[in-house]
Amino acid sequence: MKSNHKNTLRIPTFKDEFLFNVYDKINVQIDEIDYNWIDPTWNPEVRSSTVGTRYDAIAHKELARMITFKTCPYCRTKMIELESHKQPGIVLACQHCLYWGGRGTRDWGGGTDNARGILGRCSVVENVDELTIFQTIEHFKNDSLDLVNMTPSRAEKLIPIILKRYLDCEVKVVGGVKDNGIDALIIRTDKSKMIVQIKWRSSVKGSESVSVVREVGGTLLARGIPAGMIISTRSKFSGPAKKEAELISNNIINGIGKLELELKDFNDIIDMLEVSHRKLSPNLTVEEIIPYYDKNTCLFG
Repeated sequence: MKSNHKNTLRIPTFKDEFLFNVYDKINVQIDEIDYNWIDPTWNPEVRSSTVGTRYDAIAHKELARMITFKTCPYCRTKMIELESHKQPGIVLACQHCLYWGGRGTRDWGGGTDNARGILGRCSVVENVDELTIFQTIEHFKNDSLDLVNMTPSRAEKLIPIILKRYLDCEVKVVGGVKDNGIDALIIRTDKSKMIVQIKWRSSVKGSESVSVVREVGGTLLARGIPAGMIISTRSKFSGPAKKEAELISNNIINGIGKLELELKDFNDIIDMLEVSHRKLSPNLTVEEIIPYYDKNTCLFG
């Protein structure tokens, strides 16, 4: 599943959909998954660019099962429902894996009643930049070793969002060619700020060096900000690095105050992902889960 090139991770997503006709009703008695449907290599029985002639028995069966039991075929959790006035039909979505679908009437009710079905299709993307932030968090929560394959530039965008939810405070992205050693700034109050530097290494193996700690320590003094955090994808910080962080944190500087330097390694990043995911997942709406959702566009054609 993993490419040798950075940023090409082949991550499962439900960005695409299958829109088809459903003129008859299927009675589903048991909440049983059709494994043909959840196979990413599945292709519809009838391939047509014209929706009016498109139909597939496997998709129809999955649609009936989903609407009857309102459970996700991938993670088996209960799905949430779009408010009935927002689309001409029933639309369901999974807050865990982002699967979605529904049955309704095309042209905002101008077509045959409930004659259209739509289901999110499991596919893969090879560029992590194509994912939403939640999709990225969801993937790395489940496949944490893929973290090192994300580009540093993408990490510098993702980590502040994770920190914001992890710490329940404002986090400002600062990174750039002239960031002067600062990738983000944690802002707890007007008088309480913390510098963040992100070291996104290509491997978890090894230790983060003492030179990084000294570099950030110097940045604290230069900026007059007493608190700092180093986030590294290394599995640990070296002994000298930890010792240096302790020495820096024991200093009180006139005009700045007591210094504080926190070290976060790969395992800490995973913990942050878990917390961020728990806080974000239950709050997602159906509209946020459906790719490119537009309240002015009928999902059913």
